[in-house]
Amino acid sequence: MPGFLTILPTIFVKLGFMKQRFVLMFAFFTFLLIVVGAYVYSSKNTLKAIPTTTETSKNLNSLSEQNVKISWDIQVVAQGLEVPWDIAISPQDELFITERPGQVKILTKDGKLINIANLRQVSSNSESGLTGIALHPNFNNNNFLYLYYSYQKGNSTFNRVSRFTFQDNTLSDEQIILNNLPGGPIHNGGRLRFGPDQKLWILTGDAGFESLAQNLNSLGGKVLRLNDDGTIPSDNPIKGSAIYSYGHRNPQGIDWYNGNLFISEHGSQAFDEINLIEPNKNYGWPIVKRCFSDDPKFVNPILCSEQTTWAPSGLAFIETDIEELKNSLFFAGLRGQLLERAVIEGRNVQSRETILKDTYGRLRAVTADDKGNVYISTSNRDGRGIPQQGDDKILKVSPKF
Repeated sequence: MPGFLTILPTIFVKLGFMKQRFVLMFAFFTFLLIVVGAYVYSSKNTLKAIPTTTETSKNLNSLSEQNVKISWDIQVVAQGLEVPWDIAISPQDELFITERPGQVKILTKDGKLINIANLRQVSSNSESGLTGIALHPNFNNNNFLYLYYSYQKGNSTFNRVSRFTFQDNTLSDEQIILNNLPGGPIHNGGRLRFGPDQKLWILTGDAGFESLAQNLNSLGGKVLRLNDDGTIPSDNPIKGSAIYSYGHRNPQGIDWYNGNLFISEHGSQAFDEINLIEPNKNYGWPIVKRCFSDDPKFVNPILCSEQTTWAPSGLAFIETDIEELKNSLFFAGLRGQLLERAVIEGRNVQSRETILKDTYGRLRAVTADDKGNVYISTSNRDGRGIPQQGDDKILKVSPKF
Protein backbone atom coordinates (compact mmCIF):
# COMPACT_ATOMS: atom_id res chain seq x y z
CA MET A 1 0.00 0.00 0.00
CA PRO A 2 2.76 2.50 0.85
CA GLY A 3 4.39 1.66 -2.52
CA PHE A 4 1.15 2.46 -4.33
CA LEU A 5 0.86 5.73 -2.47
CA THR A 6 4.39 6.51 -3.53
CA ILE A 7 3.62 6.21 -7.26
CA LEU A 8 0.12 7.81 -7.07
CA PRO A 9 1.37 11.37 -7.71
CA THR A 10 3.17 10.14 -10.82
CA ILE A 11 -0.06 8.56 -12.12
CA PHE A 12 -1.98 11.83 -11.60
CA VAL A 13 0.70 13.81 -13.40
CA LYS A 14 0.52 11.44 -16.37
CA LEU A 15 -3.29 11.56 -16.37
CA GLY A 16 -3.16 15.34 -16.28
CA PHE A 17 -0.76 15.40 -19.21
CA MET A 18 -3.01 13.02 -21.17
CA LYS A 19 -6.03 15.19 -20.37
CA GLN A 20 -4.14 18.27 -21.50
CA ARG A 21 -3.12 16.55 -24.73
CA PHE A 22 -6.71 15.44 -25.28
CA VAL A 23 -7.97 19.01 -24.83
CA LEU A 24 -5.37 20.29 -27.29
CA MET A 25 -6.30 17.66 -29.88
CA PHE A 26 -10.01 18.38 -29.41
CA ALA A 27 -9.41 22.09 -29.88
CA PHE A 28 -7.34 21.45 -33.02
CA PHE A 29 -9.98 19.24 -34.67
CA THR A 30 -12.75 21.70 -33.71
CA PHE A 31 -10.80 24.51 -35.38
CA LEU A 32 -10.25 22.34 -38.45
CA LEU A 33 -13.97 21.61 -38.74
CA ILE A 34 -14.79 25.31 -38.49
CA VAL A 35 -12.30 26.17 -41.26
CA VAL A 36 -13.58 23.42 -43.57
CA GLY A 37 -17.20 24.40 -42.92
CA ALA A 38 -16.47 28.05 -43.69
CA TYR A 39 -14.73 27.07 -46.92
CA VAL A 40 -17.65 24.89 -48.04
CA TYR A 41 -20.15 27.61 -47.20
CA SER A 42 -18.12 30.21 -49.06
CA SER A 43 -17.75 27.92 -52.08
CA LYS A 44 -21.48 27.31 -52.29
CA ASN A 45 -22.23 31.01 -52.15
CA THR A 46 -19.58 31.77 -54.76
CA LEU A 47 -21.09 29.24 -57.11
CA LYS A 48 -24.48 30.85 -56.68
CA ALA A 49 -23.11 34.29 -57.51
CA ILE A 50 -21.00 33.39 -60.56
CA PRO A 51 -22.29 31.20 -63.41
CA THR A 52 -20.34 28.04 -64.18
CA THR A 53 -20.97 27.61 -67.88
CA THR A 54 -18.13 27.06 -70.33
CA GLU A 55 -18.91 30.43 -71.93
CA THR A 56 -18.35 32.14 -68.59
CA SER A 57 -14.93 30.57 -68.19
CA LYS A 58 -13.92 31.66 -71.67
CA ASN A 59 -15.26 35.14 -70.98
CA LEU A 60 -13.34 35.51 -67.72
CA ASN A 61 -10.16 34.47 -69.51
CA SER A 62 -10.71 37.00 -72.26
CA LEU A 63 -11.43 39.73 -69.74
CA SER A 64 -8.07 39.19 -68.07
CA GLU A 65 -6.09 39.03 -71.32
CA GLN A 66 -4.93 42.44 -72.51
CA ASN A 67 -1.93 41.35 -74.52
CA VAL A 68 -2.47 43.27 -77.77
CA LYS A 69 -1.05 46.77 -77.44
CA ILE A 70 -0.99 49.52 -80.07
CA SER A 71 -0.07 53.18 -79.58
CA TRP A 72 -2.91 55.60 -80.21
CA ASP A 73 -3.09 59.26 -81.12
CA ILE A 74 -6.02 61.15 -79.54
CA GLN A 75 -7.11 64.42 -81.14
CA VAL A 76 -9.97 66.73 -80.13
CA VAL A 77 -11.72 67.66 -83.40
CA ALA A 78 -14.80 69.43 -81.97
CA GLN A 79 -15.88 70.80 -78.62
CA GLY A 80 -18.61 72.83 -76.95
CA LEU A 81 -21.30 70.28 -77.81
CA GLU A 82 -24.24 69.33 -75.59
CA VAL A 83 -24.50 65.57 -75.06
CA PRO A 84 -23.49 64.43 -78.57
CA TRP A 85 -25.25 61.08 -78.85
CA ASP A 86 -24.41 59.70 -82.28
CA ILE A 87 -22.13 60.34 -85.26
CA ALA A 88 -22.60 59.49 -88.94
CA ILE A 89 -19.87 60.00 -91.54
CA SER A 90 -20.93 61.31 -94.95
CA PRO A 91 -19.40 60.23 -98.27
CA GLN A 92 -17.59 63.60 -98.19
CA ASP A 93 -16.03 62.70 -94.80
CA GLU A 94 -18.12 65.23 -92.88
CA LEU A 95 -19.45 64.24 -89.45
CA PHE A 96 -23.19 64.52 -88.78
CA ILE A 97 -23.71 64.76 -85.02
CA THR A 98 -26.89 64.54 -82.94
CA GLU A 99 -27.19 66.33 -79.60
CA ARG A 100 -29.68 64.88 -77.17
CA PRO A 101 -31.61 68.14 -76.52
CA GLY A 102 -32.62 68.17 -80.21
CA GLN A 103 -29.87 69.70 -82.34
CA VAL A 104 -28.16 68.24 -85.39
CA LYS A 105 -24.75 69.60 -86.35
CA ILE A 106 -22.19 69.01 -89.10
CA LEU A 107 -18.46 69.01 -88.48
CA THR A 108 -16.91 70.02 -91.79
CA LYS A 109 -13.55 68.79 -93.02
CA ASP A 110 -11.98 72.12 -92.12
CA GLY A 111 -13.18 71.81 -88.52
CA LYS A 112 -16.23 74.09 -88.52
CA LEU A 113 -19.41 73.19 -86.62
CA ILE A 114 -22.61 74.08 -88.46
CA ASN A 115 -26.03 73.74 -86.84
CA ILE A 116 -28.51 72.31 -89.37
CA ALA A 117 -31.55 71.58 -87.16
CA ASN A 118 -33.26 72.43 -83.88
CA LEU A 119 -36.02 69.87 -83.57
CA ARG A 120 -38.72 71.30 -81.32
CA GLN A 121 -40.68 68.05 -81.42
CA VAL A 122 -37.93 66.33 -79.39
CA SER A 123 -38.70 65.63 -75.74
CA SER A 124 -35.44 65.51 -73.79
CA ASN A 125 -35.74 64.26 -70.23
CA SER A 126 -33.08 62.24 -68.42
CA GLU A 127 -32.00 59.60 -71.01
CA SER A 128 -34.63 60.49 -73.60
CA GLY A 129 -34.17 62.94 -76.46
CA LEU A 130 -32.56 63.00 -79.90
CA THR A 131 -30.32 59.94 -80.17
CA GLY A 132 -29.51 57.90 -83.27
CA ILE A 133 -28.64 59.06 -86.77
CA ALA A 134 -28.11 57.19 -90.05
CA LEU A 135 -27.46 58.33 -93.60
CA HIS A 136 -29.17 56.47 -96.43
CA PRO A 137 -26.80 54.22 -98.45
CA ASN A 138 -27.68 56.35 -101.47
CA PHE A 139 -27.27 59.62 -99.55
CA ASN A 140 -25.25 61.25 -102.33
CA ASN A 141 -28.30 61.11 -104.60
CA ASN A 142 -31.36 61.27 -102.33
CA ASN A 143 -29.99 63.23 -99.32
CA PHE A 144 -32.06 61.10 -96.92
CA LEU A 145 -31.09 61.31 -93.24
CA TYR A 146 -32.76 59.23 -90.50
CA LEU A 147 -33.17 60.21 -86.84
CA TYR A 148 -34.36 58.41 -83.71
CA TYR A 149 -35.89 60.70 -81.10
CA SER A 150 -38.25 60.85 -78.10
CA TYR A 151 -41.47 62.83 -78.22
CA GLN A 152 -44.35 63.57 -75.89
CA LYS A 153 -47.96 62.49 -76.44
CA GLY A 154 -50.20 63.56 -73.59
CA ASN A 155 -48.39 62.59 -70.41
CA SER A 156 -46.48 59.75 -72.04
CA THR A 157 -43.09 59.56 -73.75
CA PHE A 158 -42.63 57.61 -76.97
CA ASN A 159 -39.84 57.18 -79.51
CA ARG A 160 -39.98 57.36 -83.27
CA VAL A 161 -37.77 57.07 -86.33
CA SER A 162 -38.16 59.75 -88.98
CA ARG A 163 -36.60 60.42 -92.37
CA PHE A 164 -35.54 63.94 -93.33
CA THR A 165 -34.15 65.48 -96.48
CA PHE A 166 -30.84 67.31 -96.10
CA GLN A 167 -30.38 70.25 -98.42
CA ASP A 168 -28.63 73.63 -98.15
CA ASN A 169 -27.46 72.81 -94.63
CA THR A 170 -31.00 72.32 -93.32
CA LEU A 171 -33.33 69.39 -92.64
CA SER A 172 -36.84 69.35 -94.07
CA ASP A 173 -39.73 67.13 -95.19
CA GLU A 174 -40.00 64.88 -92.12
CA GLN A 175 -41.51 61.48 -92.95
CA ILE A 176 -42.30 59.22 -89.99
CA ILE A 177 -40.84 55.76 -90.59
CA LEU A 178 -41.75 54.09 -87.28
CA ASN A 179 -43.92 55.59 -84.55
CA ASN A 180 -45.11 54.92 -80.99
CA LEU A 181 -42.04 53.00 -79.86
CA PRO A 182 -41.99 52.53 -76.06
CA GLY A 183 -40.21 55.41 -74.36
CA GLY A 184 -39.53 57.02 -71.02
CA PRO A 185 -36.83 58.67 -68.94
CA ILE A 186 -34.67 55.51 -69.14
CA HIS A 187 -33.83 52.60 -71.49
CA ASN A 188 -34.73 54.13 -74.85
CA GLY A 189 -32.13 52.27 -76.90
CA GLY A 190 -31.81 54.62 -79.86
CA ARG A 191 -29.05 53.61 -82.28
CA LEU A 192 -29.76 53.48 -86.04
CA ARG A 193 -27.65 51.93 -88.79
CA PHE A 194 -28.05 50.75 -92.36
CA GLY A 195 -26.63 47.25 -92.65
CA PRO A 196 -24.75 45.50 -95.45
CA ASP A 197 -28.16 44.31 -96.63
CA GLN A 198 -29.23 47.96 -97.20
CA LYS A 199 -31.92 47.56 -94.52
CA LEU A 200 -32.50 50.00 -91.66
CA TRP A 201 -31.65 48.49 -88.27
CA ILE A 202 -33.02 49.99 -85.05
CA LEU A 203 -32.20 49.29 -81.39
CA THR A 204 -35.00 49.80 -78.85
CA GLY A 205 -34.93 49.58 -75.06
CA ASP A 206 -37.51 48.27 -72.63
CA ALA A 207 -38.30 51.86 -71.47
CA GLY A 208 -38.05 50.68 -67.87
CA PHE A 209 -40.78 48.06 -68.33
CA GLU A 210 -38.88 44.76 -68.21
CA SER A 211 -41.66 42.54 -69.51
CA LEU A 212 -41.70 44.32 -72.90
CA ALA A 213 -38.41 42.67 -73.85
CA GLN A 214 -40.04 39.21 -73.96
CA ASN A 215 -43.34 40.40 -75.45
CA LEU A 216 -43.39 39.80 -79.22
CA ASN A 217 -46.40 42.11 -79.51
CA SER A 218 -44.23 45.03 -78.36
CA LEU A 219 -41.29 46.62 -80.19
CA GLY A 220 -39.58 47.51 -76.90
CA GLY A 221 -36.36 45.72 -75.96
CA LYS A 222 -35.71 44.53 -79.51
CA VAL A 223 -33.42 44.65 -82.53
CA LEU A 224 -35.62 45.78 -85.44
CA ARG A 225 -35.10 45.49 -89.20
CA LEU A 226 -36.99 47.59 -91.77
CA ASN A 227 -36.87 48.63 -95.39
CA ASP A 228 -35.74 52.21 -95.93
CA ASP A 229 -39.36 53.38 -96.31
CA GLY A 230 -40.47 51.77 -93.03
CA THR A 231 -42.13 48.70 -94.52
CA ILE A 232 -41.31 45.25 -93.18
CA PRO A 233 -38.88 43.14 -95.25
CA SER A 234 -40.40 39.94 -96.60
CA ASP A 235 -37.41 37.93 -95.35
CA ASN A 236 -37.62 39.01 -91.71
CA PRO A 237 -37.45 36.02 -89.33
CA ILE A 238 -40.93 36.68 -87.90
CA LYS A 239 -43.32 37.10 -90.80
CA GLY A 240 -45.04 40.49 -90.79
CA SER A 241 -42.97 41.78 -87.86
CA ALA A 242 -40.07 44.25 -87.64
CA ILE A 243 -38.56 42.15 -84.83
CA TYR A 244 -35.23 40.50 -85.62
CA SER A 245 -34.21 39.50 -82.06
CA TYR A 246 -35.63 40.09 -78.58
CA GLY A 247 -34.92 39.85 -74.87
CA HIS A 248 -32.83 43.06 -74.79
CA ARG A 249 -32.70 45.57 -71.94
CA ASN A 250 -31.11 48.72 -73.34
CA PRO A 251 -29.01 48.06 -76.47
CA GLN A 252 -27.02 51.08 -77.66
CA GLY A 253 -24.28 50.03 -80.08
CA ILE A 254 -24.54 48.18 -83.40
CA ASP A 255 -22.23 47.19 -86.26
CA TRP A 256 -21.35 44.31 -88.60
CA TYR A 257 -18.20 42.37 -89.37
CA ASN A 258 -17.81 39.50 -91.84
CA GLY A 259 -21.58 39.39 -92.19
CA ASN A 260 -22.18 39.04 -88.44
CA LEU A 261 -24.19 41.58 -86.43
CA PHE A 262 -22.90 42.69 -83.03
CA ILE A 263 -24.53 44.95 -80.43
CA SER A 264 -23.60 46.38 -77.04
CA GLU A 265 -26.13 46.29 -74.23
CA HIS A 266 -26.50 47.75 -70.75
CA GLY A 267 -26.87 45.15 -68.04
CA SER A 268 -28.56 45.49 -64.67
CA GLN A 269 -26.16 46.43 -61.87
CA ALA A 270 -23.09 45.74 -64.02
CA PHE A 271 -23.18 42.56 -66.18
CA ASP A 272 -23.01 44.55 -69.42
CA GLU A 273 -22.89 42.60 -72.67
CA ILE A 274 -21.52 42.39 -76.18
CA ASN A 275 -23.84 40.16 -78.19
CA LEU A 276 -23.64 38.45 -81.56
CA ILE A 277 -27.18 38.72 -82.96
CA GLU A 278 -28.96 35.85 -84.67
CA PRO A 279 -32.44 35.96 -86.23
CA ASN A 280 -35.45 35.28 -83.99
CA LYS A 281 -33.24 34.52 -80.98
CA ASN A 282 -33.97 35.35 -77.35
CA TYR A 283 -31.19 37.16 -75.45
CA GLY A 284 -32.75 36.56 -72.08
CA TRP A 285 -33.71 39.83 -70.45
CA PRO A 286 -35.31 40.03 -67.90
CA ILE A 287 -35.25 36.29 -67.20
CA VAL A 288 -31.46 36.17 -67.46
CA LYS A 289 -30.06 39.08 -65.44
CA ARG A 290 -26.39 38.12 -65.15
CA CYS A 291 -25.34 37.48 -68.74
CA PHE A 292 -25.18 33.69 -68.83
CA SER A 293 -27.72 30.89 -68.77
CA ASP A 294 -27.49 27.14 -69.25
CA ASP A 295 -30.97 27.18 -70.81
CA PRO A 296 -30.46 26.62 -74.58
CA LYS A 297 -33.39 28.84 -75.50
CA PHE A 298 -31.34 31.90 -74.47
CA VAL A 299 -28.28 33.20 -76.33
CA ASN A 300 -25.26 34.03 -74.17
CA PRO A 301 -23.11 37.10 -74.87
CA ILE A 302 -19.64 36.77 -76.35
CA LEU A 303 -18.36 39.20 -73.73
CA CYS A 304 -19.69 40.19 -70.30
CA SER A 305 -18.39 42.80 -67.87
CA GLU A 306 -19.33 40.57 -64.92
CA GLN A 307 -19.34 42.71 -61.75
CA THR A 308 -17.63 45.66 -63.44
CA THR A 309 -19.84 48.35 -64.97
CA TRP A 310 -19.03 49.57 -68.47
CA ALA A 311 -22.45 51.02 -69.39
CA PRO A 312 -21.48 50.39 -73.04
CA SER A 313 -22.91 52.69 -75.67
CA GLY A 314 -21.48 53.06 -79.18
CA LEU A 315 -19.84 50.14 -80.95
CA ALA A 316 -17.98 49.93 -84.27
CA PHE A 317 -15.65 47.74 -86.29
CA ILE A 318 -13.02 49.29 -88.52
CA GLU A 319 -12.47 48.06 -92.06
CA THR A 320 -8.74 48.16 -92.66
CA ASP A 321 -5.88 46.36 -94.37
CA ILE A 322 -3.67 47.00 -91.35
CA GLU A 323 -2.95 43.51 -90.06
CA GLU A 324 -2.74 44.54 -86.40
CA LEU A 325 -6.23 46.07 -86.52
CA LYS A 326 -8.15 43.36 -88.33
CA ASN A 327 -11.21 41.97 -86.53
CA SER A 328 -11.11 44.94 -84.15
CA LEU A 329 -14.31 45.91 -82.37
CA PHE A 330 -14.34 49.22 -80.49
CA PHE A 331 -16.88 50.08 -77.80
CA ALA A 332 -17.26 53.01 -75.42
CA GLY A 333 -18.35 53.04 -71.79
CA LEU A 334 -20.32 55.76 -70.02
CA ARG A 335 -20.01 54.91 -66.35
CA GLY A 336 -16.88 52.92 -67.15
CA GLN A 337 -15.36 56.03 -68.80
CA LEU A 338 -13.48 53.86 -71.27
CA LEU A 339 -12.79 52.98 -74.86
CA GLU A 340 -12.05 49.29 -75.42
CA ARG A 341 -10.76 47.37 -78.42
CA ALA A 342 -11.57 43.68 -78.63
CA VAL A 343 -10.25 41.32 -81.31
CA ILE A 344 -13.08 39.03 -82.41
CA GLU A 345 -12.74 35.61 -84.04
CA GLY A 346 -16.11 34.01 -84.70
CA ARG A 347 -17.91 33.94 -81.36
CA ASN A 348 -14.76 34.38 -79.29
CA VAL A 349 -12.85 37.36 -77.97
CA GLN A 350 -9.19 36.65 -78.68
CA SER A 351 -7.71 39.66 -76.87
CA ARG A 352 -8.59 43.08 -75.50
CA GLU A 353 -6.97 46.36 -74.72
CA THR A 354 -8.13 49.49 -72.92
CA ILE A 355 -7.33 52.50 -75.09
CA LEU A 356 -8.83 55.17 -72.82
CA LYS A 357 -9.82 54.98 -69.15
CA ASP A 358 -10.86 57.86 -66.87
CA THR A 359 -9.19 60.41 -69.17
CA TYR A 360 -12.03 62.20 -70.96
CA GLY A 361 -14.90 61.16 -68.68
CA ARG A 362 -18.03 59.45 -69.97
CA LEU A 363 -17.74 58.17 -73.56
CA ARG A 364 -20.78 57.49 -75.75
CA ALA A 365 -20.77 57.50 -79.57
CA VAL A 366 -18.36 55.33 -81.58
CA THR A 367 -18.12 55.54 -85.37
CA ALA A 368 -15.28 54.33 -87.61
CA ASP A 369 -14.21 55.61 -91.00
CA ASP A 370 -12.61 53.58 -93.79
CA LYS A 371 -9.10 54.83 -92.97
CA GLY A 372 -8.63 53.12 -89.62
CA ASN A 373 -9.80 56.08 -87.50
CA VAL A 374 -12.43 55.94 -84.77
CA TYR A 375 -14.54 58.96 -83.76
CA ILE A 376 -15.99 59.01 -80.25
CA SER A 377 -17.99 61.53 -78.24
CA THR A 378 -17.82 62.50 -74.59
CA SER A 379 -21.04 62.69 -72.57
CA ASN A 380 -20.12 64.70 -69.50
CA ARG A 381 -23.00 67.17 -69.79
CA ASP A 382 -25.69 64.50 -69.59
CA GLY A 383 -26.37 65.06 -65.88
CA ARG A 384 -24.30 62.08 -64.77
CA GLY A 385 -20.79 63.26 -65.54
CA ILE A 386 -18.40 65.96 -64.42
CA PRO A 387 -17.96 68.42 -67.30
CA GLN A 388 -14.39 69.26 -68.24
CA GLN A 389 -13.23 72.38 -70.03
CA GLY A 390 -14.58 72.40 -73.59
CA ASP A 391 -17.11 69.60 -73.05
CA ASP A 392 -18.67 67.91 -74.72
CA LYS A 393 -16.13 66.87 -77.33
CA ILE A 394 -15.64 64.72 -80.41
CA LEU A 395 -12.36 62.78 -80.30
CA LYS A 396 -10.51 61.25 -83.24
CA VAL A 397 -8.63 58.10 -82.24
CA SER A 398 -5.95 56.94 -84.69
CA PRO A 399 -3.40 54.12 -84.49
CA LYS A 400 0.32 54.97 -84.44
CA PHE A 401 2.85 52.52 -85.87
